[in-house]
Amino acid sequence: MEALLSAAVGEVFSRCLSFLINKYTTSPAAGLSEQESLQRLERALLRVAITVEEADGRFVTNTGMLQQLKALRKAMYRGYYVLDRFKYLDGDEATTAAKANAHPGKRRRFPPSAAATVTTSTQGNREELELTLDCVQNMVADMHECVAFVRSYPPMFRQPYSMHLVLERCMFGRHAEMERTIRFLLQREPPPAVGVLPIIGRGRVGKSTLVEHVCHDVRVRQHFSQIVLFGAEESVEESPGGGTKEKKGGMDDGGVIRYENSGQKDGKLLVVIELDRDVEEGAWRRQLSAATRRCRLRPGGSKIIVTSRSERAANLGTTEAIRLDFFPREACWYFFKVLLFGSACAEDQPKLASIAMEIFEEYYGQDALFGGFTGSHANSKNIAALLKANASAQHWRRVLACVRWNGEENLVPCSNGGRPNNSSSRSRPGNNGHYNLCTISNMHQYVRVDRHRVVRSSRHEEVPKVTVDEVMYGRIAPKGKFEAVLWTSHLPPYYSYIANCEILDSRCVQEGRRCSKKRKEVS
Repeated sequence: MEALLSAAVGEVFSRCLSFLINKYTTSPAAGLSEQESLQRLERALLRVAITVEEADGRFVTNTGMLQQLKALRKAMYRGYYVLDRFKYLDGDEATTAAKANAHPGKRRRFPPSAAATVTTSTQGNREELELTLDCVQNMVADMHECVAFVRSYPPMFRQPYSMHLVLERCMFGRHAEMERTIRFLLQREPPPAVGVLPIIGRGRVGKSTLVEHVCHDVRVRQHFSQIVLFGAEESVEESPGGGTKEKKGGMDDGGVIRYENSGQKDGKLLVVIELDRDVEEGAWRRQLSAATRRCRLRPGGSKIIVTSRSERAANLGTTEAIRLDFFPREACWYFFKVLLFGSACAEDQPKLASIAMEIFEEYYGQDALFGGFTGSHANSKNIAALLKANASAQHWRRVLACVRWNGEENLVPCSNGGRPNNSSSRSRPGNNGHYNLCTISNMHQYVRVDRHRVVRSSRHEEVPKVTVDEVMYGRIAPKGKFEAVLWTSHLPPYYSYIANCEILDSRCVQEGRRCSKKRKEVS
């Protein structure tokens, strides 16, 4: 009897243990069909998007809350990317893998190796969907306290009318970094200490845009009496009288007073030093020392922000540096889709959404070639502007063909005559310091884009009237070499990217190459 009871207890214990193990180790989405998983993911993403949009309209200052919102945004971007990939790129995966292997410059739509079968690829995508659904659902389950805290923060003075306007005219995805910078600026420093905050990141990652948005914030403008900007080529030197003076080549060359608050009687000063290229470290420190002396002439509370591409700038700070990096693929897709359709949902135009995602996958894979010119966000806005000019499937497929041509044409051949196998094998851009863009109006013509320069709106420098978009559509066809505006930012500091261009005919170029080859063979 005791043996029977012991066996029964052991069996019950074993089953309970197996149940608990299965409950906590098996994915909740594992037993769902693909359609059910997609529906649950869409509903969960809608709840996350509502919370994120509500938080974007409030002054959230708590560090922990900002980190939680950052994690929510990351999960939301990832979720929408996976959801849209299943909805709009539901084609033959074997064909997709074959294309990806044939063109190494194009990033694969899915990550399986070349030897993987269609079944393995499908299984991997299914697992990715389950993992994404679990991640988003876990975020939703832990979101109740977050929602309550968000509602406790005061609303902004101006509520956005639509997500499209928010992304078109406001900074995207830097909420945590912006609030951290503002918190540093408003923090009291014991005199005569002067706080220094380094902001570090690669070129065109958005350092100047972040600083401009911080300086336009009403809290910062009410706190400081003056905001002064110095560029890399300018310096602040000590004057013979013991004070400081601005050394600059002209009114707009640097040391410019960007904002002055006559109602602020404390006299606190905010100095922004932009080191936009490699500068010798001794020059950094001399400039920072001069700026610090200038701040100490004012009452306590003055601050300094230093932006740089070099990691060595972190040594200049009195607090931990803020490091900026380019956004991941998922965030870029979210940004691109909202620019095109005005929201994160494109249910009303599934055909256009499918073409848009194909264009994005092609274009994002070419960022290693073109990203160094204006940055990935500017490139997204450029291609979105081309698509919005004509919202027809025929036009969008033509743009897709041009984007594919651009990727193939601008790949740099390897030394063995083949295509490069990774992004490090490519130059930025092209083989001879330029890249070629196929025109939309004539597939036999392309625009050769050469060296470029950047113009800030505050500098009274003449900007060309011709834009690359006009040339791409064939509205303007200048002869010979000319300057054209690649892109003009709608956000502070309102940079314009100007490039040297030339329109060429691919048939003439190919014929010239054949003639040149024949001459070499004859000689």
